[in-house]
Amino acid sequence: MRLDDWLREAVRRLELAGVPEPSTDAQMLAALALGRDRVYVLSHPEQPVPAEAEELLRRREAREPLAYILGWREFYGRRFAVERSVLIPRQETERLIDVCLGLPLPAEADVLDLGTGSGCIAVTLALERPLWRVLATDLSMEALGVASANAARLGAKVGFRYGDLFEAMRGAAFDLIVSNPPYVREGEPLQPEIARYEPPQALYAGPDGDEAYRRIAAEAGEWLRPDGWLVVELGDAQRAVEAFERHGWSVRVENDLAGLPRVLVASRLARSSRRS
Repeated sequence: MRLDDWLREAVRRLELAGVPEPSTDAQMLAALALGRDRVYVLSHPEQPVPAEAEELLRRREAREPLAYILGWREFYGRRFAVERSVLIPRQETERLIDVCLGLPLPAEADVLDLGTGSGCIAVTLALERPLWRVLATDLSMEALGVASANAARLGAKVGFRYGDLFEAMRGAAFDLIVSNPPYVREGEPLQPEIARYEPPQALYAGPDGDEAYRRIAAEAGEWLRPDGWLVVELGDAQRAVEAFERHGWSVRVENDLAGLPRVLVASRLARSSRRS
């Protein structure tokens, strides 16, 4: 089948399946099957389409995320490998990076990324600020494998530790703690791409969606230097703010480009930490 004919049929099938951007996705699938890019796909309508394109199309029809099919997702101008053991990096999380880079931190800051997943946050911060010492944790060994491979491929100096939030830490203190924690309520309806394919442990945070926020708010003060900062991505802004204020944090909320509350920035607890 010619490429232009295949694209028309693929768009029709993806539309029927409810895929949000059928034309773009069809072009990306064709590019993957051909081992080319979208520019080639759009400029070579006469090109025959290989048989393996059908299997790729069937996967997307079943609402498997395009990023998992491609094996990568772009984040902050860099390509990160992804697989089903990690969340797919989202464009809105780039706002978290911007906020971190704008904080008054030491030139050689110590940074901790909790629940690193693909490593997109830790790796990006390490590359944007090469003097920062970045450490990342995750409770999934598979995720740590993906993250460490991304760091190696992109040339980022990041340390990795296995553990749930702060459980991986021993005797350290940080100038910045950052996290995109789970914040979805159990039972909350989600798009099929998310609900069927992305790792549940990285999505769900109890019946109210605030378990991770409550844990981070309660424990982070023990690991943060007195003039340090805590930055987390938001799902339910009200619940997150309440959780952090309940533990004495001074909090502000930053919106994303769509004007939605996206990033919580918290300053240090008044009481002193056990660590220095």
